[in-house]
Amino acid sequence: MARAPFENRLGQDLIDTKMVIPPPGMTVLDQMGQSALMATLGGLRPLVASFMSLRGYENFSEKNWDELHQTYQVITALEPREEYHWVNAIWHLGINATANMELDTKLPEFERKRRFFNYAQQAIEFADRGTDQIPDSVEIRKQVAEVYREKLKDWSNAAKTYGEIKELDGAPQYAERFHGYFLAKVPGREREAYDYLKGLYDEGEDQRLPTLIYEVRRLEEILKIPYPERIPEADPDRNRGRPKKPKSKPLPGGVIIP
Repeated sequence: MARAPFENRLGQDLIDTKMVIPPPGMTVLDQMGQSALMATLGGLRPLVASFMSLRGYENFSEKNWDELHQTYQVITALEPREEYHWVNAIWHLGINATANMELDTKLPEFERKRRFFNYAQQAIEFADRGTDQIPDSVEIRKQVAEVYREKLKDWSNAAKTYGEIKELDGAPQYAERFHGYFLAKVPGREREAYDYLKGLYDEGEDQRLPTLIYEVRRLEEILKIPYPERIPEADPDRNRGRPKKPKSKPLPGGVIIP
């Protein structure tokens, strides 16, 4: 079977850097398959992964997204328990590559859309494989939630992902609110979102942030909640005046945590 160009280049890169030595007249990947090569690297895996990460940065700089996808396939195979490899793959493909497709006017619109969704799907596939390897990863889920939220406008999966995040150790506090906010955007799930967000509101002052109050009131109108059951116009627990600018740092993409 003929070797793929990426396999050939990987083998040549390893030879050029003297990580492996081919027998006379043969490349390493002519002698063994890529998966077998990975198994034989043993303690060299972190070193090779670092080397490949440099290749990934080169792919990113050149906007060579297909090569970047293949590069991170190798990196995550070498070090599947390193969370940041999965996060970087999702970020590059789901955020950077999709943004490039939104802006690259040299391509026909239909091709830009095709590649946009292809790269977004590749990011989601990395997230699925990453959480299989690291089931309790908050960071992998946060990064793919950004893809759903900012690029695909997939409110249902954004809500689902934040729902998973909020149940994990080390989850940011905003995850439980974001779960409700995006649930409220899903047609047909307004009642579920209202019950959830009203439950957060009822927990007390710490949850009664401007965006949460706005969403509860909006859902009260949509669902025609009886006026005696609605939250008061003025927050009874504290006098905010004008809402203060959040102190939290923005999320990736410049999103302020409400």
